[in-house]
Amino acid sequence: MTLARQRTEFDRPTIIDVAEIAHVSRQTVSRVLAEHPRVADATRARVKEAISSLGYRPNRMARALVTKSSLTFGFAALDMRDPHFGETCAGVRIAAQQYGYHLVVTEYDLSDDLGIGTLETLLTLGVDGIALFPGLLEDADIEAFAAKSGCPVVTIGRPSQIPGVVSIAMDEERAAEMIVDRLYAAGKRHIGVLMNEAYPEAIHDRYFALEAAIANRTGVVKPPVAADFPKIGTGRSAATSLLRAHPELDALVGFNDTMAMGALLACRDLRLRVPQDVAIVGYDGIPYGEVSDPPLTSILQDSIGMAEAAFSALITCLEDGTPTDGEVQIWSPELLIRESA
Repeated sequence: MTLARQRTEFDRPTIIDVAEIAHVSRQTVSRVLAEHPRVADATRARVKEAISSLGYRPNRMARALVTKSSLTFGFAALDMRDPHFGETCAGVRIAAQQYGYHLVVTEYDLSDDLGIGTLETLLTLGVDGIALFPGLLEDADIEAFAAKSGCPVVTIGRPSQIPGVVSIAMDEERAAEMIVDRLYAAGKRHIGVLMNEAYPEAIHDRYFALEAAIANRTGVVKPPVAADFPKIGTGRSAATSLLRAHPELDALVGFNDTMAMGALLACRDLRLRVPQDVAIVGYDGIPYGEVSDPPLTSILQDSIGMAEAAFSALITCLEDGTPTDGEVQIWSPELLIRESA
């Protein structure tokens, strides 16, 4: 005679407990959990009632051994405190939940091979795929990682054609044209640029696009640039330095919204009116821009739409195989016109 397993109030219910209460085998419980069609309706209902009464949660690690899938995706970004990264992460998480997936979120450890070590740590967790912001990683680094990862890899934010990788990015050239056209129409002819800390060692596509748009409109081939971490405080100091070194500037474009908000503070410090003396534009269209003083004009990226596209690409790659030629999806920007420009 088989004795029922003795449980305490602190035990986590197992598949064995479900089977005992439902009077079925463990294999039958597994079939019900896997939505196997060859289970009688009455048996399925009895197993589900037992699961509910016990509060049973399937062991994801055990399931992964059987299905060869962890039902998890990895997500890596430079700074999850940045509203743009956070919003994109939330979009991927929501899309993942709709398909029964979970998200493992991490920030790059830049001291570990500029973040490659962080991505390799995600692989040790058995994730089924990885969505990442490239950060300071070169295309060659991402290509090498994807080739040995054994899972789909999707990048967000850089329009690179990388073998084995899907890239999702905003149309930087169109965004730059919209910004410069807006500033030019407002009579601004001396435009400065605030870049992230990687400049000039690693030049973002955003700078090249702005440089070209400014040259086409104003004839200035090399706009004045200051670089620092894309935060409010560092944006404030970078903008202050740039405006002091180039008092002729009548417009500033921030690498992102937080850096542009720092520029707003710099103008206040220097007693410069915005937008009369200096117009300011940012990127990302984060909600905080609505309550800045004055409200911030910004390029809106469809963070949620791009996040959903990233998850869709991961799912498609799992089902159909990782693309070999490198797929690039380009998203159109929108200019949110507020009082700063």
